[in-house]
Amino acid sequence: MSINLHKFGIYPDDEDNHVFTFIFENPQRLLEAKSVESSEVNYAGHRWTVVCMRKEERYFGIFLKWKYTDGQSASCVSCKAKYSLTLIHRHDFHENKLFHSTQKFSSSQSLLGKSKLIPLADLLDQSAGFLDDTGKRIVLELSLSRCSTRFDKTIDTSPRNRTRKNASGFYHDTSTFLLANNRWFLRVYPQKMNSNGLPAVYLYLASKSKGFAMDMHFTLNLGQDSTEILTYHFGEGAKFDGFGKTLPEPLYKVEKINEMSIGVEISQLIIYKCAIVQMRPRGGYTPHVYKPYSSHSTRSTTSSLTAPEAFQDHEGNYWKLDSVKGSKFLTLTFDKGVHHFPHNKTKLLCWSVTLLSRDLHQAQDIEMRGDPQVGYFSNFIDDKGYMVPLPIEMSEVEMDGSPYAGDDGELLLRVNFLSLQTIPIGMRSLPRFEYQVKHLLRSRQELKENTRSLDEMREMSASRASLSMLDGSRLPSESGDLADRSDSRMQMFKSYDSLDVFRFRRKMDISNSDVGPVTQDTSKTFCGDILRNLAEIASNGHTSHRYAVTERDVFNGTREDVSTESGVSMSDEGSLFMEARPSPVDLSKQREIVSAICKFLQHRLPVRVSSILETGSLGKGTATRSRMDVDLVVFSPDLPKSGQNMWMQPLLHACRNFLETASANGETFAPFAKCVDFHVTPVALQFTCGSLDVDVVISRDWDSDESGYDALYEFSCKENTPRTRQLLSFASAKLQKKFVHDQPSEVKELMKVLKHWRQCIQWKKASFRPNSYLLELLVIKAVEEIRHYDMKKVIEKVGSYVLCPELSITWSTFYNPGKYHVEFDPPTPLVRDPANPGVNVAESLNYWGEFRSEYSIWMKSLGIVLKSGS
Repeated sequence: MSINLHKFGIYPDDEDNHVFTFIFENPQRLLEAKSVESSEVNYAGHRWTVVCMRKEERYFGIFLKWKYTDGQSASCVSCKAKYSLTLIHRHDFHENKLFHSTQKFSSSQSLLGKSKLIPLADLLDQSAGFLDDTGKRIVLELSLSRCSTRFDKTIDTSPRNRTRKNASGFYHDTSTFLLANNRWFLRVYPQKMNSNGLPAVYLYLASKSKGFAMDMHFTLNLGQDSTEILTYHFGEGAKFDGFGKTLPEPLYKVEKINEMSIGVEISQLIIYKCAIVQMRPRGGYTPHVYKPYSSHSTRSTTSSLTAPEAFQDHEGNYWKLDSVKGSKFLTLTFDKGVHHFPHNKTKLLCWSVTLLSRDLHQAQDIEMRGDPQVGYFSNFIDDKGYMVPLPIEMSEVEMDGSPYAGDDGELLLRVNFLSLQTIPIGMRSLPRFEYQVKHLLRSRQELKENTRSLDEMREMSASRASLSMLDGSRLPSESGDLADRSDSRMQMFKSYDSLDVFRFRRKMDISNSDVGPVTQDTSKTFCGDILRNLAEIASNGHTSHRYAVTERDVFNGTREDVSTESGVSMSDEGSLFMEARPSPVDLSKQREIVSAICKFLQHRLPVRVSSILETGSLGKGTATRSRMDVDLVVFSPDLPKSGQNMWMQPLLHACRNFLETASANGETFAPFAKCVDFHVTPVALQFTCGSLDVDVVISRDWDSDESGYDALYEFSCKENTPRTRQLLSFASAKLQKKFVHDQPSEVKELMKVLKHWRQCIQWKKASFRPNSYLLELLVIKAVEEIRHYDMKKVIEKVGSYVLCPELSITWSTFYNPGKYHVEFDPPTPLVRDPANPGVNVAESLNYWGEFRSEYSIWMKSLGIVLKSGS
């Protein structure tokens, strides 16, 4: 009886989902033995096994076991992971037996799972479909994702223990802990001398890496304070053995503190190696001058190896890369670097390869085609290696002055070791399961049927949707999460007292307004529209398909903007400010239109309105000549705190019908032009009035609650999806406007320059276009860091942000970033909304590649050369 790993794969998703397939030999022996444990697998720097047990003599139980082997630090280390354990049905995947959960593993709780997955009699009955044709094997599947490692330690900081000191002052080190076969420790400076006496925390690699590097994302904690997510590469080529952060506040009465709680949470770990491929015969070794990766050593760790030079992974296995001759596009082969493996071992490796540019201003790094590859390596499997295609022609690589090839024809490549497993048998052929072919064919057929049904539902008219199909149980409830939350308010770094100046106006007496009151017929029509749209959502399965097309287009300025051809050379520095400024006459006219729209919405919208906030470029004072737009955020205290995905679209469609009808009757915004081009996006109602683009967004007024923004922050950070968190971000629009509005006029002028540049670019897709709020935040951070308003210096600093894939920007203006921990996915680039800790504004840009490319071209046209380290 044994359970051995047979194959594995990695899902191309954002959760780093690894799927391991095991074969359980002779499960009948569970009737005699109590339990059996599988061979080990590696994931997120830890070792794991699957354990199958006989429970209560009648049931088959399945468990995941976390194996942490360092006894000295075991009590301080824990691991949180999302996992699923599946018993595979051979004929129908709907009959699979599945257990899934997200749980914390520790030394006292290292075995978690399901004790009664299936009765043993059903498992061992061959007609039930779990045993194979021989009756001797079953298939188990383990899925692991979203794994984080935590190390917490309380250290003695009393005067008698303050014996260690360097140029930065006294410090204290923790004991070491184990991760990815390396030892790590934490270091704390209670008062760092070269940081104005503020405390600082660092993560250190204690053991020496063996020719490889590790990219790590982590958060450091000191007491109740924590840093943002930090990113650093440790190991080969790293400038320092440790990396950390100085905290913003000093410790209270630090001289009287005798112990401190210090910790780290590691959310991502990628092990990689920079390797060389020789394109032409080598005349001698020439050191590389490669700026972005200059700290990496490119020499092989073993001098006796011949070309193509083999290189080692983190477990000591040798691998090699070689180029394929005669191909039009650059193609490599990846294979084991030695001729013989142990007879009773097979290595399973998942890897990806990146061709590194030696000059990122001239060309970008190039990723291999397709998803990461999985290879099986043993003495018995054909030794031809695996093809690695890259989307670049050989002529471009070999030409003179190529940013990819050195003088000796050397290519520098980064090899990511995404997963490395060992099977305790020497495989003689690649794994294959016939049942998987059946499952795949069936799932394809079901997908076709679902797609066809979905197309039919899309063609249904909203007027035909029966109200009887409305399922009241789907509607969100206001009771729940927020009811039990604390009413205590955190102390803000800036007061909210001045926020009222940004509210358009509070609800006024209708009798004093020249806009007619809401009639009973208007309210009936408005409510009917909401019900019809809710019915369509219910009939289409919780969320209407046509409302769910855009998943991340929340901050992309809700409108798909059309770029303008200004005719002015954007490299002409002297004209940039003048070209960006809008006409004062146009500004005055647009503000009159906005005033009329707000007045109408305030008193005629059949929803209780507490305030209307005018934001967007016109509201923030950052409008440009190439585009003026306004976002009107309508705040109502009557809207639910949750369920925006359910009620937002019906409410926006009802508002559209209401405004469109009023505008057609000529009663809306006289004496201004009628509003046209009404349509609804996933987050806003859009229309055009005169030459002004208007977006109307509706949000609950959280500021009217007793707990105010504290409750909003906690609610946003606990949401699981970026889309839902960003929908909630509109509730903090008052703080967003205040943050931008409070900037000096010089900063706003610089914002206009960048926004005007953006408008003059013909973006390939609207989703590739950076939105205004993202550009505004980048300019604000640039001015804060360089402390200067010089246009070229600011543009250069913003360029360093744009080109940095590990960008991480936060503010502490309205909240303490350390208090709100959010696992942003991906963690970088990170531009944390200064008005809402649960929102990463950088997520609004679906693809940063074109933004980086266009911005680099613009800097080059202005004669700006990005300095290393800027």
